[in-house]
Amino acid sequence: MVSEPRTTVDPARDVPVEAYGRAIQIAFPQLAEIAPVRLLDEGWDGVAVETTGGLVFRFPRHEASAESQAKEGRLLPFLRAHVSPAIPIPEWQAGPQPDFPWGFGGYRKVPGIALRPEAIVEENAEPLAASIGGFLSELHGFSVERARAFDIPGLREWRAGYESLRDAVMPGLRGELTITERGRLRRWWRDFLAHDRAWDFEPALVHADLEPAHLLVDDEVRGLDGVIDWGDAAIGDPAIDFAGLMRGYGAEFTWRVVESYRSRGGAVDGDLFMRVRRLGAVAPFHAVRFALAAEDASGPSLAEAVAELRAGPVLSR
Repeated sequence: MVSEPRTTVDPARDVPVEAYGRAIQIAFPQLAEIAPVRLLDEGWDGVAVETTGGLVFRFPRHEASAESQAKEGRLLPFLRAHVSPAIPIPEWQAGPQPDFPWGFGGYRKVPGIALRPEAIVEENAEPLAASIGGFLSELHGFSVERARAFDIPGLREWRAGYESLRDAVMPGLRGELTITERGRLRRWWRDFLAHDRAWDFEPALVHADLEPAHLLVDDEVRGLDGVIDWGDAAIGDPAIDFAGLMRGYGAEFTWRVVESYRSRGGAVDGDLFMRVRRLGAVAPFHAVRFALAAEDASGPSLAEAVAELRAGPVLSR
């Protein structure tokens, strides 16, 4: 079934697609080839559009998303020289506008197509794993002290983020789960936060959102060409980036990446696999939090998020 083209990208505020193009033209009259703009993505965090001239502008929907974009603007221009794949370099930033209270920012589009799981076959798995492992060794090798200088969230915020996630989702699940399920979740969170070895790691700069849509390749799918969406970048556990790969591409390919990472000098300690599994188990809770916080249909419904939680490792055992 072919869906009708959408003319409104923010149902909560009834903002038409054309309004994004007009806002860009008003804020940056020196730019050519803006309209018509094309919708790239929309979600709880914001809306992304592409201009006719190949520029990507992102419009945050809330304060946290706006701060994430500001963080990218501080970090990415300096990180570019330290990683092999292309990354977005923010070049344009507009302040608050009548329809866009959190402002918006833009960068030149990073070329490539998303690395979908079905595109990984035996013929290209090894070179892909080598390029992703090489990228992660570069990223995790970036100076933590230098990252702190760009006001990147550190270890205190890393752990506090998981405590905040627990506190955000548990009350909202009271009417969605059985008493037995809620008890299992409480015990799981208690053990997750109290497990000393799970918090004993060498901190590194991490991407923290390596889903397939954020890894870009060329048409021949032979290597990693670009990495986008750095809004969750933080100083934290390197295992989080492998957990993202595990969720998107499965265990076999992820361990190939780990071996490449190790061969490029990346630190692989004895507890890495344990931490990857534990961090991967947290993912369904993020979907629940987004469903509870969203005011429109820009993400999974609460019923869908709860189904994902039930199918995940915390409740399906």
